[in-house]
Amino acid sequence: MKKILFSVLLFSAGMSHAWAQRFTMYNTGTLYDSFENPSQAAFIADTTKNYALSFIANANVYTYLTGNAQTPAKTRIFLNQENNTAFTAGQNQFNNAFVQTNVYLGMIKMFASLSGRVEIGASYQIKTNARGYASDEAVDLINGGNNYTRLVGRNDVFNGRAFYEGFHQLSLTYREKVTRTFTFGLKLSTLLGIDYNKMVINQSSVGVSGSKVVPLVQGTYQATYVDGRYPKRDLLPSLKNPGMAIGIGATFLAPGGLILQGNIKDLGFIHWGRRPATYSFNAFNNTPTNGSGQDIFRETITQNGYYKGFTKPIVGRAEFAMAKKFIFGNIMYQPTALVSQQLYGQGAALALINQVGFGKFSASISGIMNEDKKFDTGLQLMYKKPNFEVFIGSEQLGNTFNLYSAYNDNSNAINSARSHSGASIYFGFSFKIGKLIERWKNESYYPDGSEQGPLGKRWNDIFNH
Repeated sequence: MKKILFSVLLFSAGMSHAWAQRFTMYNTGTLYDSFENPSQAAFIADTTKNYALSFIANANVYTYLTGNAQTPAKTRIFLNQENNTAFTAGQNQFNNAFVQTNVYLGMIKMFASLSGRVEIGASYQIKTNARGYASDEAVDLINGGNNYTRLVGRNDVFNGRAFYEGFHQLSLTYREKVTRTFTFGLKLSTLLGIDYNKMVINQSSVGVSGSKVVPLVQGTYQATYVDGRYPKRDLLPSLKNPGMAIGIGATFLAPGGLILQGNIKDLGFIHWGRRPATYSFNAFNNTPTNGSGQDIFRETITQNGYYKGFTKPIVGRAEFAMAKKFIFGNIMYQPTALVSQQLYGQGAALALINQVGFGKFSASISGIMNEDKKFDTGLQLMYKKPNFEVFIGSEQLGNTFNLYSAYNDNSNAINSARSHSGASIYFGFSFKIGKLIERWKNESYYPDGSEQGPLGKRWNDIFNH
C-alpha cells in the first residue's frame, strides 16, 4: 500500500521517463488528433494517401503535485533520501497529486469513402489515471515520519483520498462529414482492466496505546491487488476485468469561419471481477500496535475485508473547443480556446493554444490552467507533410526544466518552492501509405464537398422532407 499511495501522491514512481500532452494537439489534423477527437479528419482529398499508420509512436503522461510534499517527493525520487522537514502539523495543509497517462501502441486509419469523407480506424492504447488528496500529516506518515506526539488529541489529521486505475483500450472509430458544416465522430472501445485502487479516510486521529503513540484511521479501501503485488503477466490484456466505453465528437463550422468542437471522452465502466478486496477499516475499534507508524497504517487499512467483484466508471471528460484560422500570406495563425471537465468527480481545466504555421513547420504556445487552478505554459514544435508528421513538446515547460535539473541532482531545483511541481514531455509521429485520394470528376461533374455518406443521407431524410 505504501508503494501505491506514494506513487499517487508523489508524482508516480515512473515519472522520470514519461511523455505527456492533453490539449495541445487539438485542431492539428494529425492521426493522434483524429483518434482522441473522433470528428477530426486525418486525410485530405487530392493531397494525402488513403491509409494512416502509427506504431509505438505516441505516448503521454501528464503529472503534477501541489503542496508541501513537493520537496520530500523530489528528495525521495531523485536522491533516494527521506526529508520530512517541509511538512506541517495541525495547520490543515493539504497536497494534491494528479497523474494521467495515455500510450498508443498502435493506430491505423483508412479513408473509406469520398461521399461524406468517411474515415474508419482502429487503435490499441494503455491508459492510467490517478488522483490524490492528502494532508501533510498523512504524506509524512507514508514517507516514513514517526513523530506523532504533537498530534495527540487532534482530529481528522490523516483525512484524505487516493485513486488509481489502469486499463487496456481497444477501439474502433468512425468519422463522417454529415453536411457542409457539421461533422460527426464515434469511438467505441473495449476495456480490459489492469489495476484499480481507491482509498478514502473520513475520520482520523492520533492515539496512545500503552507507551506508543499510534495513528488512528477510519474509512474504506478497495484494491484489485493488495499492497500492489501482482504477477507481471497480469499486465498483459485479458478478460478478467472487462469493460466498455464510448467517445462522441462533433465539429461545427460556424459563420465567419469559427470552428466549434465538442467531445465526450471515455464514457464507460470496468467490472473488476478478479476477486478484488474491499476493506472497511476502523482503528478506533481495533488498533494495531506492532511496528512503525507505517506498519500500523498498512495493517489497519487491510482490516475487515471481503472479496467480491465491483463495477466502477472510468475517468471520462467532456470538452468544448473554439478555434479560428487566419492566413497572412505564407503564415497561418490558429488560436484555440478549450475547457475540459471531468465527468465523474471534480476536475476542470482551461487552455488557450496559439498555433503558428510556416509551410511544413508549425509552433504552438499554450497557456493551461490545470485542475487545481495552477497555471502552466507549454511549447510544441511540429513538422507536417501530407503523408508524414512528427511533433514534440511540453505542456509544463518551466516545471519540466525544473524536474530535469532535479534529476541531475541540482539541489536548488529539488528544494525550490513552487506553486506546483510536475512534468510534461510528449512526442509522436505517423505516416500514410497506399493510393492518393483522388476525387472523381469529368467535364460535367466536379465534386464540391457536398457528397454525402450514410449519416448525411439519413440527415436529409429527417430534416429536408
